[in-house]
Amino acid sequence: MSVPERVAAGSGYFADYEIYAMGEAIAWGQIALGCAADDAGRDPAALIRRLRQAAADQHGVAPGEIRLRQVCRL
Repeated sequence: MSVPERVAAGSGYFADYEIYAMGEAIAWGQIALGCAADDAGRDPAALIRRLRQAAADQHGVAPGEIRLRQVCRL
């Protein structure tokens, strides 16, 4: 098992996503999210929730309609 890398303070993440409604992709986009030193790398599930929520907020949809296609650490 590999050990996760330490994340530098003030690092961020970039995500590419699609929005689905009734099984069809209806929109797509990208989002960047900064992380404070105390947030960085501690809870991957929380990071995914934050990315999905931020994307949903941009489009006025529910977070469950967001499909993250790719997440990259900046």
